[in-house]
Amino acid sequence: MMGFEDQPGRGVGKRGTANVMPQEDGRSRIMAAALEVFSTSGFEGSSLRQIADLAGVQHQLVVYHFKTKDALWRAVVASFFDQNETRFQLWLENLEATGPAAALRGMVREFVLFTARRPEFHRIATFEGRSDNDRLRWLLKTYVRPYYEISTKLIREAQATGVARRGDPGLLHYSVIGLVTTSFVFAPEYRLMTGVEPFAEEEIEKVANLVCDFLGLPGRKVSAIQPNAKRRARS
Repeated sequence: MMGFEDQPGRGVGKRGTANVMPQEDGRSRIMAAALEVFSTSGFEGSSLRQIADLAGVQHQLVVYHFKTKDALWRAVVASFFDQNETRFQLWLENLEATGPAAALRGMVREFVLFTARRPEFHRIATFEGRSDNDRLRWLLKTYVRPYYEISTKLIREAQATGVARRGDPGLLHYSVIGLVTTSFVFAPEYRLMTGVEPFAEEEIEKVANLVCDFLGLPGRKVSAIQPNAKRRARS
């Protein structure tokens, strides 16, 4: 699982509108275009010229900023995580203060939110996961494995205390990924088949609850103050 990220704004221009622009604006337009192209066509099905055209910049500007298609792809992948590194580190620091069930539930919720905000990451990862290559190995080592280690550790700890379903933690981890990503990654198909908007707030909450139920996690505790408050309200 992976998460802890807020969605940045997007904006892709048209060719002929970017003859003069600040370097950072040109770079951000290239990144936005590359995100869209890599997530819909994969690395092999993309080209720097295609990305430049979508960004509304000259091909030479893409080469100036990123040199190669591989470097641009890695920059796009890194952007999913680098923008939220501080939040992730704070979450790690507070991890020991909660029990395994609460910590695992919190990680599930963060992963669902991340996926709903950035389904492009999982689309890109799906393209790469089809074959063993240098990009996949770099992605796994740099970004995926740290989350995998935390996730499976929390699953084992929750199992040891009897608050999570039995099973191989690695298999449960990847089963959770399937449950979480399907409706977001394949959103057009999901909308057409179910008539439901997967990115609606209530649907995102349903996915989080579904995963927690699948893992056998207990429901969130309701404050003991609430029943008394309700009785006072009725009196």
